[in-house]
Formats: sequence, structure tokens, C-alpha cells
Amino acid sequence: MDNAKFVDVQGIRTRYFEAGQGEPMVLVHGGHFGSSYNAEDWEHSFPLFAQQFHVYALDKIGQGFTDNPVRDEEYVIGATVQHLHGFLAAAGIERAHLVGHSRGGYTVTRLALEHPDVVRTLVIVDSASLMAPPNPIHAQWEAEAAGIADPRERSIHILVRNSYSAEHISRHYVDVIMEVNSLPKTVTGAARMAALFPRFAEDLVARQRETHQWIREGRLRAPTIVMWGYNDPSARFDPVGLAALGLILPSVPRSQMHILNHAGHHCFSEQPKAFVAAVSSFIRTNQVA
Repeated sequence: MDNAKFVDVQGIRTRYFEAGQGEPMVLVHGGHFGSSYNAEDWEHSFPLFAQQFHVYALDKIGQGFTDNPVRDEEYVIGATVQHLHGFLAAAGIERAHLVGHSRGGYTVTRLALEHPDVVRTLVIVDSASLMAPPNPIHAQWEAEAAGIADPRERSIHILVRNSYSAEHISRHYVDVIMEVNSLPKTVTGAARMAALFPRFAEDLVARQRETHQWIREGRLRAPTIVMWGYNDPSARFDPVGLAALGLILPSVPRSQMHILNHAGHHCFSEQPKAFVAAVSSFIRTNQVA
């Protein structure tokens, strides 16, 4: 992904990429403050979407090359929702198709509930953050990687553990991760997140319960597709994906679930053509004016 841009979002310098023409689509990556997840997670699917849509992919607050939160109180997942809403306004996007992965899946869903007027359609991708408490398997993988001396190999190890195969892990993407991890703001954000994680997790679980209740009450009105990698090792299809199906489909009239085989947590990277085809088809046939 080339030609990164920056925009001020309520005092937060925010990096994003932009390409294509047509209806706006915004891609929201996963991870949390201080982690290596960033907009270039979408490197395989971004250009495919750009053939049909005006696509944006941003670094969430406290991730990638976007500024960290200003106050400790903002190290909660709700800050990502407000930042995304502010990004839409700063970029001049009135309504968009929102695609959110993992923790980003929570972010776009909550935005669709709090600000339904800005959402055309909603795409929720392998989002345990929407459905379940934080998974300790990530700490296990970090502990395994701690014994690997080379920082590139440590990052690759964690990526492989969360994938069906390693074929989607490009040299460029690992380069980006290395650059992100070396930024002083990433080091600072990771340290603050480590110290504040118990509060982050407690807040996330409370917000999940509230979000589920709102969805069951019929407040999620945007046409919604749930995308899932069948071989996801961290947000497992059974039980997490099945729980998402049980939450969304009975409560959202225009909704579907699409499961991609031979795909892990980053199903949009391991099966980009199938992912883009399924999402694009859903948008064409289900969006409302």
C-alpha cells in the first residue's frame, strides 16, 4: 500500500490510505493500543476493493502511525469508536460501507449502533472482541515468541500461529510491523496498555453486554454480513463465530454469514478474492438507500 496520507481527527494525527472510486468503504483493522496491527493489514484486499469502491484504510487511534490517546482514561475500546466517527467527518465521508476486523469489528458495530446515519452496510470480520472476553491464547503466543532472538522471526511466529498458513505474510508487511514496533509512540502505547489492560478488559466485557442487548432490541439497522475464517485459531468459529451468527442473524433482517475455508484470523488476507467477492456481492444486493 502506497501514498499514505494524514488527517487531524480531533487533535489525533491519523494515517490513512485512499484509492478507487465509487461509494465510500472504510476498512478498520484489529488489535489494540500499542500493538502492531495497522492499516496495512489490508494489503491483499485493499486493491481489490478499490476496483469497485472509494476505499479508505486508517490506522486506529494508538496504532500504526496514528497518535496515541492523550489521557489514560481513553485507553478503552470506546475511544476507537469516537476516533472512527471523527475520521469520517474529517475525511468528508457522509455514509460508508464499514468493514471491521477483530477489535475493529467491535468498533464498526458499535459505530453503527451509536451513529446509524453514517453507515451504508456493515461487515464484521472474525471479531471475538464483539462476542467474548479477551482470549489468553495471545499471551501464550507472546510467551512462545519471547524465546526467539530475532524480532522479525518473533513477529512472523505470532502471525503464523494466528493463520491457516504462512503464504499471506509478505516481506513488506513484516517490514511495516518492524517499523511500527520501533516507533517511540508504539513503545509508550504498549507500556500504557500493559498497565491499564485489566481496566480495558473489564470495560470491554461491559460494553459487549450492552452492545448485545442493543442488537437484540433491533437497534442494528444496517444490512450486515459476518465474515469468518473457518480455521481461525484465536477467534474460533466454534464457539465464537457461531455465537456471532446467533446474535446477528435473528436480530438484523438483512444479514448473512459467510465462512471461508482454509483461512485463519486474517481471512481477508488468506482468501482475499473470495473475501472481496462475498462482501461486494452482499453490498450490491442488500444495501438500502
